[in-house]
Amino acid sequence: MKKLLFFMPLAAGLCTFLAMSFLGYGPQKESQAATDTVTVSATVLAYLSFSITAGDTVAFGDLTPGTEECYATGTVATVSTNAANGYTLGVHDGSGTDSPMTHTDTTTKIPDVDNSGTIASPATYGASNIGLGIGLYASDTTKEGVWGTGTTVCDTNNKYAVIPATATTAHTAGGGPKSADTSSWSFKLDVANTQKTGSYSGDVTFTATEVLS
Repeated sequence: MKKLLFFMPLAAGLCTFLAMSFLGYGPQKESQAATDTVTVSATVLAYLSFSITAGDTVAFGDLTPGTEECYATGTVATVSTNAANGYTLGVHDGSGTDSPMTHTDTTTKIPDVDNSGTIASPATYGASNIGLGIGLYASDTTKEGVWGTGTTVCDTNNKYAVIPATATTAHTAGGGPKSADTSSWSFKLDVANTQKTGSYSGDVTFTATEVLS
């Protein structure tokens, strides 16, 4: 009987150990982990958005020969781009020796401003001048000094240039990106008393170009 009593606790303990191991309470292995990487890459393409956001119709109305008129609303060109070096803004009218303003007879034109002003070197629009001229009077990015010291659309300190026949850079907005960056333009007009009466119109084209390098 003593021998039987000696082995019964051992048998019970073994059963308990087996039961605990089966239920997950026994010795466990340590968790293992492994890592790897995924490389994410993309090439961001150039983006440019451009529009005339004010003054897209420059209406001088009735014009009396010998009385210069400034378009008081002004024309605002707005550019957004992610280009690292900003953008340039060109202007042209497709007309060689005259302004783009053509009579309804399709032949007679109003001349370019005769103040000898060019895009590279604009000049004051004086009382003796006639023709259509363009000037830059304000910009979010630094305004080029050649356009004069005026700060409003019809400021007498603005300078004006002949609108060239082919696209010519008239403003450079360096640095980027740009978000809704604006430049504001003034148009001035007068005609000689020999200018044919009637209605004249024509298009001036602005071209924004991103500067990538």
